[in-house]
Amino acid sequence: MAQTPAPVVASRSGRVLTVRIQRAARRNALAAADWAALAAAFADVGNARVLVLAGVPGAFSAGADIDELGELLREPTCFAAHNELVQGTQLALERLPIPTIAAIDGACVGGGLGLALACDFRLATGRARFAITPARLGLVYSPDDTRRLVATVGAARAKALLFTGRMLDAAEAEAFGLLTQRVADDGLDDAVATLAASLASMSSAALAGIKRVVAHVAGDPAVDAAAARRAFDDSFHSADFAEGARAFLARRPPEFD
Repeated sequence: MAQTPAPVVASRSGRVLTVRIQRAARRNALAAADWAALAAAFADVGNARVLVLAGVPGAFSAGADIDELGELLREPTCFAAHNELVQGTQLALERLPIPTIAAIDGACVGGGLGLALACDFRLATGRARFAITPARLGLVYSPDDTRRLVATVGAARAKALLFTGRMLDAAEAEAFGLLTQRVADDGLDDAVATLAASLASMSSAALAGIKRVVAHVAGDPAVDAAAARRAFDDSFHSADFAEGARAFLARRPPEFD
């Protein structure tokens, strides 16, 4: 009897950790157990330099699992715990100290787009489709989700997406500013690998500090002005800056530890 594949699988290649959602039969719709598995994967990045979040061909994530949504509607008090799990998982992804890349093919809707927005980079094929639909359900988008959306596309375009809930194709998403890069349908893996290799060669300490400063400027309440300033000031006393300066003066590539 064939075993059902795990819904979330983490694999390591060199300095790059790939976390893959693989519920293909449900277009990678996410139930509570899947969110918990993602949270566990994000908490165990080890010494990886880059994290890639991917789906399956044709589906990054279609958002909430409809079957579970029906159960939650029968027990509305369960929504609070479910929302806490979803929001905590997305915040954990957003606040990882390493660069994160969403590799998007097919559906990227609702909570799936929330995960993509929690990543630093979003690369997508022409098959990708994007929507945020709480208004169609009579719901409000969460403050953290909205903060990430506004930081990515601006307030006016965030309202256009949230008020209408309409589906964007990849070209429209790129024009909106949702995407870092739109790639050929057969070029996603190569584009992600190229970006990941470039990021992995950088100073991990510098990238972590840059993420803290950007998070502060973009309104993340977890990073105050003092923490952002420390990230800047401390970098001038780091081993990576010493190596970077030596390499610059010697006109050679730096070798960061």
